[in-house]
Amino acid sequence: MVVLGAKGSEGNLRNLQQQTIMVSDGKMSPEDLKVCRAILAGLVSKERSKINFLFLEPVEFSYFPDYLTIIKRPMDLRTLGENLESGLYSDRGEFYSDAQLIFDNAVLFNKGRSDSSWVVGLAKKMAKAFKREREKAETRELGAAISEDISVINKSKYSAALAETAKPEKKKKIKLKLKRNSSAGELTNIDVLAPSSSGSVEKDLAKPTGDTREEKSKPQLKFKLKVSKKSKEGAEKLEGGTNESNAVAAEARKEDPPMKKKLKLKISRGKELPKGVSVEDNAVINPSSNPTKLPKEDEDRSSKEKVVEKQFKEKVDKEENKTSKGEPEKSSKLSSAEKSSKSGSENASKTCVVKTSPSISTSTVTDITTMATANFAGSTMNAFRRAQCYKVISSLKRRQHANCKWFLKPVSDPKIVKDYKEKISHPMDLSTLSSKLDRHQYETLAHFVLDLRRIFSNCLQYNTDYGDDFRSAAVECFGCAEDLLNFFVAKHESPTVVYPNLLYCWEKCINAIDSLLKVKNADDGHQTAWYFLQPVTFFCSGSYPEGYLERVNKPIDLGTITQKLMLGCYNSVGAFVADCRTVVKNCKAYYADRDDGELFVKRAERLEESMEIHLGELVMFDRSPDGNEAKQKAKSKCMAIDKPSKSFLEDIMRDLRATTYTDRVAKITESGTQYFEMPVDTTLVPDYLQIVKNPMNLQAIDRKIENGSYKTPEDFEYDVNLIFKNCERYNQSNGNTHMISIGKHTAK
Repeated sequence: MVVLGAKGSEGNLRNLQQQTIMVSDGKMSPEDLKVCRAILAGLVSKERSKINFLFLEPVEFSYFPDYLTIIKRPMDLRTLGENLESGLYSDRGEFYSDAQLIFDNAVLFNKGRSDSSWVVGLAKKMAKAFKREREKAETRELGAAISEDISVINKSKYSAALAETAKPEKKKKIKLKLKRNSSAGELTNIDVLAPSSSGSVEKDLAKPTGDTREEKSKPQLKFKLKVSKKSKEGAEKLEGGTNESNAVAAEARKEDPPMKKKLKLKISRGKELPKGVSVEDNAVINPSSNPTKLPKEDEDRSSKEKVVEKQFKEKVDKEENKTSKGEPEKSSKLSSAEKSSKSGSENASKTCVVKTSPSISTSTVTDITTMATANFAGSTMNAFRRAQCYKVISSLKRRQHANCKWFLKPVSDPKIVKDYKEKISHPMDLSTLSSKLDRHQYETLAHFVLDLRRIFSNCLQYNTDYGDDFRSAAVECFGCAEDLLNFFVAKHESPTVVYPNLLYCWEKCINAIDSLLKVKNADDGHQTAWYFLQPVTFFCSGSYPEGYLERVNKPIDLGTITQKLMLGCYNSVGAFVADCRTVVKNCKAYYADRDDGELFVKRAERLEESMEIHLGELVMFDRSPDGNEAKQKAKSKCMAIDKPSKSFLEDIMRDLRATTYTDRVAKITESGTQYFEMPVDTTLVPDYLQIVKNPMNLQAIDRKIENGSYKTPEDFEYDVNLIFKNCERYNQSNGNTHMISIGKHTAK
């Protein structure tokens, strides 16, 4: 076998002294060749054009003069295909080795290089694609082989028996005498053809001897017999056959038992189940009965529960109306404490009747969202407000770059993602936030602020260990985000309030909750607040225990309190304190006289001891002169951002214009900013302004720098990013991937 490496340029391969040439007399089998071609076709397919473009052609050594000092045997997909078609591989193993070498070389050369480290990611993706294509091709080959073997076996079952009677070169006729059904009682000769190679027997009705009638008046009859395992009747039709042929048919029936019929049963679901009603996994359903009809006992219980739910919703609505008018909320909502020890949760889950989500109930999520956005319908999103939102995000990433790395993308760790989705009803991250801004999915500023705050409130709601680093990172990012919202949004909208304000002492409230997280049980040393951190439904299979809503007027838990605090749902310290106390009261109200409630009541009392100390300090601060001073500072608080110098911005523009872009396929290098210097000529591109509403170019930025128009670095950054966003927005509609690639490369 001759193994060829990648070509640095035309003809360079012959001059590479590093290549190892091994000669083998072996030739690859047709099966191996078919598998290798299938794998290669999958690797170079258009479906993988976004990841395979770097590996289609040999490496250009003029761009990478040190390549051959690191890589001893270059390889690429084109060379791999040429070697395969030239017969240089004796088996598929050698082909596999060279295919893997392509991606190993890419990782080895680019690993640790700041300018091309992204190639490592593409190489690893292609290596995984190679593995998948290999498994797919080998599985297809194995399946074809098995099918062929089965076909051969099926066809050979009758071939041996029928071969004795089948003589294609001369068909043997067997004459039979049958009585004619006529008054004359004449005899008729029937010629029967012996079984042919096709497996059929033909019977021809010959002319009766001495018959003087016309041939047309007496049609000839022809009988065909096909011996098949699907029809055992065919062998029995040959009643006049020889004993030998009958024995053959009988032997065939013994070897091939009749095929079993498969009965397909289609079960109709009937009507859709009512909203909120679900069928348990282990439930037994009678197909003849109506699947939507509940037993009478369940119907009675469901009707009672609807009444309780209605009363509960009316009470919650009254409490929220009072809160919106400035009155303190009454202490009630729900405690997670009632939620489960193993015995408690098992008993509760047996009696659950109201189906909700495993975490916060839908009504609770809706209520919180409404409280955070309902009174701010006038803050409709427009171009200016959207620009200010972009500035908040970019500034937050720059000012909190160390902490923000945890909030850039959605939670995807497979170890926690299932548990995270059960506890967090509305996941959010900075990339999703930016994408929703790009797609104009925010109706008002209040909805944008709600999602921004949720990023960090979700972190505190999920990470509940005292001293957890994620909690401190979330609090720091949250505080910075609030300062930026105040600077870029609230200041420009003043005196109009366009999103809910936070409680002035929200940090002290978070500290009070943190103090509850470090309380431990005296008996086992576990966190006392554990059963109070999530809604009761989380610990009871998504449902409230039977009778819970009759005893508890306002379900609440520490996680929901944290969410309401950070989303701006509390207007006073008194409302926050009342909700915290309600967590403990709810637990006592439900478990006080229950046999399985002693454990929960003790946990609630222990938590209450610590809670009252810290809540008391918070109330005293709120009523003190220091508290009044803090309120005034919160109203007038505004961060200061220095105006960037002219020379600083000019240096950035100079570096930006020095950026180059190299097309990896065409091997062409060009300026990364040449298409963005001047305004787009709308005479050549008449539909540009229909798609791009706010054009921008580098020369316009130069003029704004000269005039001192940029008050903050964020203003300058927004205009630069706007150029490349416009490029991507317009060229996506036209499918111009080259321009999109240049824009993304230069933006980075």
